Amino acid sequence: MSLDHLNVRFWAVLALLGVLSSNSSAAIVPFTEDFDNDAANWFDTTGMNLLDWIPAGGPDGGSYVSSIFNFLNSVPDDPAVLFRGHDAFDSSGDAFVGNWITDGVSEFSFFIRHNAPLPLTAFTRFASPMNFPGAVALEFVPLLPNVWTEISIAIDPDNPQFITFEGSDFETVFSNIGNLQLGVIVPRDLAGVDADFTFDLDKVTIIPAPAGFAVVVIGALVNRRRRRSRSS
Repeated sequence: MSLDHLNVRFWAVLALLGVLSSNSSAAIVPFTEDFDNDAANWFDTTGMNLLDWIPAGGPDGGSYVSSIFNFLNSVPDDPAVLFRGHDAFDSSGDAFVGNWITDGVSEFSFFIRHNAPLPLTAFTRFASPMNFPGAVALEFVPLLPNVWTEISIAIDPDNPQFITFEGSDFETVFSNIGNLQLGVIVPRDLAGVDADFTFDLDKVTIIPAPAGFAVVVIGALVNRRRRRSRSS
């Protein structure tokens, strides 16, 4: 799908559902939301309903979350937000909220699955707690039906997956992350179709740069040695 075909309402639709809040925390890096016990305060397309929690069947056989989406009222090439992890919802205990630049986040990833009858194009929108400005990244490899697909986005200003910073820039957006919105671009063959499709999500992850990861590992080893010393 050509990027020129993306409807300009893409950005307006996403920005309308933001919620005001302040950001004074730091992201937990590395962190993976496995949805081990519940939906971890992740919400559906409306931002009104918690995602359904499924105890087994994820990409590793474990638990995951799920949502239903109907394209009846959708417009071709518009965004369909399926999953919302927001600061105002305390999604994942605000583990993703913070300054991703100083927190050392180098990559964002997640697993997604759907049962729509054709391949879909996934997107991720990263935004401030006020939901604007944001950065939108596309996954150029189509999501095939009925299989778990891992989406990976390098948090790098030169990453060609970023198709807009909504009039802002990389540094402004990623120095104040509060909202995550994951979804698909509405395909023309499904726009206006009155049918429910299931979308599944698991293992939403942020990881540090290699140097940052080394610091994390070293810190963990030091803490382990301290605990052993105290116990002895």
